[in-house]
Order: sequence, then C-alpha cells, then structure tokens
Amino acid sequence: WRVGDRISVAPTAKLATGHGEEFTITLIDANGYLRLDKVAQYDHQSKFVNASPGGHPAILSAEVVNLSRNIVITGDDFKHEQCDPSLPEAVPGEETSVLGCRCSSFRQQCTNGLHTAAMHGGTASIQNTRIERCGQRGVEGKYCLHFHKLSDCPTCLFKNNVVENSQQRGIIVHSTHSSVVEGNVLYNIRGAGIYIEDGNEMYNDIKHNVVICPHPFNDSVLSGCTVPGTSNRIADTKDNQSGIFSRANTNSLQGNRVSNNFNGMLLLNE
Repeated sequence: WRVGDRISVAPTAKLATGHGEEFTITLIDANGYLRLDKVAQYDHQSKFVNASPGGHPAILSAEVVNLSRNIVITGDDFKHEQCDPSLPEAVPGEETSVLGCRCSSFRQQCTNGLHTAAMHGGTASIQNTRIERCGQRGVEGKYCLHFHKLSDCPTCLFKNNVVENSQQRGIIVHSTHSSVVEGNVLYNIRGAGIYIEDGNEMYNDIKHNVVICPHPFNDSVLSGCTVPGTSNRIADTKDNQSGIFSRANTNSLQGNRVSNNFNGMLLLNE
C-alpha cells in the first residue's frame, strides 16, 4: 500500500444498514500505521470474540480494502439509452437483448458503461487491474469481467483486481469450468457481485474475494446495491440481491467475505 492510494472501510452494521467509507492514504509510518485524509463519519466494528474452551477466538472486524491499482480500465461516465422494442430477446422470458436496450414490462431505458468479455474459446487472465464505470444494466451479457462460454479453462484467471461502480453485476462465470477467481475486490456493485450464471459451471475456484456494498438497504434512493431492470430479479433486485449468486453447486467457494449486501451468498438450486 502507498501514499495516495484510495482505501475503503466496509460497513459492519446489522441487517445491511451500514455505510462504507472511502479514504486516501496521506502517510504510512515506520510501524505500518496509516494516516487518512479525513475523519470517519461512521463506526466500524473491530474486535475479537473469545472462544469456548478448546476453540479458537474469532475476529469480527471491518474489511479494509485497497481500491487503487496501477492499471486501470475505465471509460466515459454512464449514459442512459432509451429502449428499442424491435430488438430480439436473448433468452425467452428474460426480456433482454444482446444487441442493445430492449423494451420490457419493467424497463424503458438502460444505463450503460463499459464491458469486457472473454468469449467462445481461448483463455483470459486479468490481474492487478482496476475496472470502473462498467456494466450495462438492461443489456444481456454486458458486464465488468466476464468468462463467457470458454468450456474447460484451467488457465482462465481473474486475480487481485478491483471492480468499482458497476451498473450490472461484477464478475461473471458463464458456461466456463476450472477457472480461478481469486483475491478480487468488488465495491459498489449494483446487483450480484460474483455471478455464476447458468448452472452447468463446474470446478471453478472462487476464493478470498471481498464484496462490499457501501450503501444501506434502507436508503430511499439506492436501496443498497440492488438494481432493477436486469435479466435476473432474484440475484439483483430488492427481492434477493446477493453478494455472491450461483445456480451451480459443483464449484469451490472458500474464504470469501461479503459485507452489507441483502444476501451474503445465494446458491439457487433450480
């Protein structure tokens, strides 16, 4: 960590009612203590819980994450696009299109940022990178980081990245197997932070990622990190928004931490 880096302290209030806060590091002393650019406006828990005899103590502490990286994928600010009723539906019943903003019973416009995808073969590795202003809410398949139908891909890797300020989910694993999603920070992601899409995904290693929603669920405008107008109201909207959402059960999820989302993790067996 370096002077000038942006960091965030996660909310620790119960029932997704907390606020996350962002700071800039102004000094790191010889003992590793950080000085920040402003005073915290909210309380953030940090304590140990004593164990019963023969057990181990547990730490209950706010996640503190670094939001800076020296490689940045960014774009213009989000834009709003009016819907087009003539666009074909990508998946029957989901009322979205891969070709743009399709009108639906619950959407008259879409909110578009940049998107990335590795698709239909080959391999992909993105590490130590910041991806921001991403996701296209209401457009099928347009996400911040996306493994899309890569089949068995043990060299596919998303590691130590920061995804911040997304309008449609964060990291998506879709019809891809044996990939690794490790050590990523997902901050202020509207909808699901990590999304395992179809249910056929197998042997993916999802480990030590941090998903933080900085907004309280009872916020009258934002409603936490929920978002309407996507293809999956279970994963994204106020019905059941989740930090980690999966339709597939044959994957490994280890050491992930989720803060202030409506659901920490939702494994849906359909």
